[in-house]
Amino acid sequence: MKRTVIISAYKHPEKLEENLERLEGFEVILAVDEPDDELLQIIERYGLKATVSHKRRGKWKALNDAVEMAEGEYLLFLDSDTLLINPGNPESFDGLEIKKEVDLDSRLSRLVNIDYFNMYLVSLIAARLGICLGFNGAAFWIRKEVLKKLGGFRRRINEDTDLGIRFGISGYRFGVDGFALTDSPHNIRDWLSQRERWALGGAEVLMENFREIIRKPAMWVPAIVILFPSILPLILGIAIPDGVMFKLLFFILPSFGVISGKMSVLVLYLLYGYHVLRNLILILLTFSVWAALMIVLSKVTGFRIDFRYLPVYYFIYSPMWMSIAIIALARQVLYRIVKRKITLSGWKV
Repeated sequence: MKRTVIISAYKHPEKLEENLERLEGFEVILAVDEPDDELLQIIERYGLKATVSHKRRGKWKALNDAVEMAEGEYLLFLDSDTLLINPGNPESFDGLEIKKEVDLDSRLSRLVNIDYFNMYLVSLIAARLGICLGFNGAAFWIRKEVLKKLGGFRRRINEDTDLGIRFGISGYRFGVDGFALTDSPHNIRDWLSQRERWALGGAEVLMENFREIIRKPAMWVPAIVILFPSILPLILGIAIPDGVMFKLLFFILPSFGVISGKMSVLVLYLLYGYHVLRNLILILLTFSVWAALMIVLSKVTGFRIDFRYLPVYYFIYSPMWMSIAIIALARQVLYRIVKRKITLSGWKV
């Protein structure tokens, strides 16, 4: 079985040479946009096959150009900022997600790594259920024949998510294997830019495939809960209603003057305190259960996460990420209504 690795690089080589040392026996093709001198020198020094553009084509176009040069039956797509540790074995599947962890070299990277753990869990569940919720473009396998049948990468913000959803809807065999280390955004500004792109791209794919996705709750219910754990208190708050009598008392007592003014204030204060305490208990309970599950699953799967950052992730990071996703979905809906296309700074589609 001949295997081809397609490494996408934008401007800089990053971990390219480290990867080349690990890819003996693979056909290697580079998909390069706006290369600097160092990147061009590496291509020449190693005599690499490459599709090079001195103007930015967009990742989807660069990858498609590289696919046309590939001879392998299985294609491994790898970003230049990702270090491949173990390529895994794709032979039993049509597509294979590679487990990714983040180098824990900063506080932000430790939070981002929890995100990657969540994505890994989603992929494991999807593989167990015989579905696919999307590929993470930093490192994944797909059979070339399948990629061709799906029409290759399409012109989308998230070309990898779009491909993965079409792959899943078409019913191809999906698995998880291998291991890679990838970089996290270097600061909050880069993180916000990346998450805006991911969220807008995800919303674009969701809207295009809404009918197919909504009919298969196994494709999206686990993903929402795992990727956005801070949604759990909200769901439980709706699912576990307050007593009807409390609500009636809260609204009716002050209106009808059934009790004295002072007593009415006291009752309302107690009812308000009950609501606050109930919500606080619900939030702390869901966090405790979620954190315990994360610790257990981390140990079972061998995925290293920093447990000290779980409270920050749950109470700050996850709500921020979920808010970005909701706003992105609203923007996509609005732009579709007015028939406008969304443009992203620093990203070519």
